[in-house]
Amino acid sequence: MQNNTHKGIVGFVIKYKISLILILILISLVKQNILVNDFPNIIFQKQQTIEGIELINKLLQNNNKQLQEQIDGYTEEDLSLIESHARFKYGLIKDGEVFYQINTTVETENVVESSESAL
Repeated sequence: MQNNTHKGIVGFVIKYKISLILILILISLVKQNILVNDFPNIIFQKQQTIEGIELINKLLQNNNKQLQEQIDGYTEEDLSLIESHARFKYGLIKDGEVFYQINTTVETENVVESSESAL
C-alpha cells in the first residue's frame, strides 16, 4: 500500500473533511438565523404582538360582559321598543311572518266612483 501523506492545508482538509463540512453547515445556519431572519428581535416582536392581541381580547370580553349586563337589565317594555325600532329601521321579521315589499305605486284613474269602492 501506498502511504499518501499530504502536508499543509491539503492534508488538514483531507484529515478533517467531515468536521469542516459540519462547521460550514453551522456557519450557514447561524448566518441564516441571525443575519437574514433577525432571530432574537423577531421573537420579541412576535411576543409583543401576541400580548397586544391578548389585551384587546380582554377589553372586548369586558365590553361584551357590560353589554350583556345592559341587555339583561332591560325590562320587557324596553325590549319591545328596541324590537319595534329594529323592525322598522332594518326590516327585521319574526319567524313565521311573511314580509311584503311594495316597490312601486300604481296610479289608476277612477272614472266613476261607486259606493262600494274603498281604499
